[in-house]
Amino acid sequence: MLGDYSGFEFDHSVAGDVDITACDRDKFCIHSSLSNECTRWYSSAAERETYRVVDMNGQRGVIWVVQFHESINPELTREAGAVFDSIVFRSDK
Repeated sequence: MLGDYSGFEFDHSVAGDVDITACDRDKFCIHSSLSNECTRWYSSAAERETYRVVDMNGQRGVIWVVQFHESINPELTREAGAVFDSIVFRSDK
């Protein structure tokens, strides 16, 4: 539950043993809206995302938090996680 609504959470990451340099343009493609170009990719195995998807009476709500690189200040990563965890969806009943 995220507030008043049910949902689910999932993570995206690249397995540590994947050789990203062997991928097209040194990028591991996550998804694309184009037929010949990747629009969302990882360039290292340190990148990861957590998604939360909520069903709000037939409307979908999606939020996510991303860590792009291990060199990002860990305190900023913890702060982003705390903000992400504090988000809830409330109905206006």
